[in-house]
Amino acid sequence: MGHLTPYLHLSNKLAKRGHKTSFFVPRRTQSKLEQFNLFPDLITSFPINVPHVEGLPHGAETTSDVSFSLGPLIMTAMDRTERDIELLLLDLKPQIVFFDFTYWLPNLTRRLGIKSFQYSIIGPATVSYVRSPQRKRQNMTESDLMQPPPGYPILPTTFMVPVKYANRFE
Repeated sequence: MGHLTPYLHLSNKLAKRGHKTSFFVPRRTQSKLEQFNLFPDLITSFPINVPHVEGLPHGAETTSDVSFSLGPLIMTAMDRTERDIELLLLDLKPQIVFFDFTYWLPNLTRRLGIKSFQYSIIGPATVSYVRSPQRKRQNMTESDLMQPPPGYPILPTTFMVPVKYANRFE
């Protein structure tokens, strides 16, 4: 849900300017997002079936449905939606597709003659912390993420604000 909600907010902003938007969303998750669709006449949800992957609980569609350690299996399940997404894109013929971490989407859209744009809802500092080259191993745990990767710059726990600016923070 943490990735889907910002995309729906983006869709609302585009729809406010008159753009028609197609929103691909896991089937069971669709109802959770409907309340945030401010322009149902311009934003159409297209439910997708997230296939089951061995090791995932049945019915799991998003990372909010599973523990952190099962996140990679959700990604594997989403990768298996590629053909369904391709069929939707062929039918809808959009001008541009916004995506976040679906690595195969740019190659698919390029092949279909559609522009794609990676819209990351995660800030660069978080990406560098979580996706640093030192973290490239598959089975990271939550406790692994509690420690910064080797060589990651550590911010001081305290800092000084020059006196002339201090009153601006009160």
